[in-house]
Amino acid sequence: MFKICIIICIVLIILLVLVIIESLRELRMVRTVTYDIESDKVTEDKTFVFISDYHEAHHLNDKIKSAIDEVSPDAVLIGGDMINGTDHDPQDMIRSAGELLRDISKKYPVYYTFGNHEIKLWNLNYEGWKQYESSFGSDINLLSNKSTSLEGNIKLYGLGVPPEYYGRGFGFPRLSKDKINELIGEVDKNSFSILLGHAPDFIEGYTGWGADLSLAGHFHGGMVRLPIVGGVISPRLLLFPKYDYGLYIHNSKREIVTNGLGQHSIKLRLNNIPEIVQINIRKTKGR
Repeated sequence: MFKICIIICIVLIILLVLVIIESLRELRMVRTVTYDIESDKVTEDKTFVFISDYHEAHHLNDKIKSAIDEVSPDAVLIGGDMINGTDHDPQDMIRSAGELLRDISKKYPVYYTFGNHEIKLWNLNYEGWKQYESSFGSDINLLSNKSTSLEGNIKLYGLGVPPEYYGRGFGFPRLSKDKINELIGEVDKNSFSILLGHAPDFIEGYTGWGADLSLAGHFHGGMVRLPIVGGVISPRLLLFPKYDYGLYIHNSKREIVTNGLGQHSIKLRLNNIPEIVQINIRKTKGR
């Protein structure tokens, strides 16, 4: 019996070491995932890169920029949590995220909405946040609860919801169509609407509001992804989140959820390589 226990312990230790090695390997990688979307609303073909949840991924800056350059998009869309709203001084993270965004903006227009971490620092009136925001040039467009029109009959909306919508467990309000209307106004039904929404589990609110395409992150792909099952845990501390990663269709409208680029607090990824998302929006064939 003692020998069996020893063998089991050795096997568990080996498995743990392998998990750590694989996680470290994945945390140093960046891949590109591509989605093709057709719409009879768009008048020009467009390609966007969507990135989210950078957090502490400063070591990936060069790989991120190279991956974006390989796509050469019309614009880069930022879904929030480029920084950490932590209790300790996040100045180093703010500096590296700012450098990345400014480097990207030298080549491509950047549209940036806020995630829960930006909202936290903004609400705290954190001095480093002011410096971060003021360092952006005219090619970095902050879209928290704002919208802008893009060429090709595309309307881009950036949603920044109050902190209580990022509550954990089941203790958070549901995001309704009326609340989105209150924050950013009614959707332009004549344009192809893209909503940067950050939290993926508000898909009913996004699609009910009328977004043709919602882009979200926040859940980090569930941190550890299991075959068939998918992501294991979300930042809401809920197991096996429903909208953890990939493309979802609800009310005939789409939501793309990225697993993001970085981690915070627990720096672990398994079967969950950091990514940028290439989105090709094309005119409906024959139009």
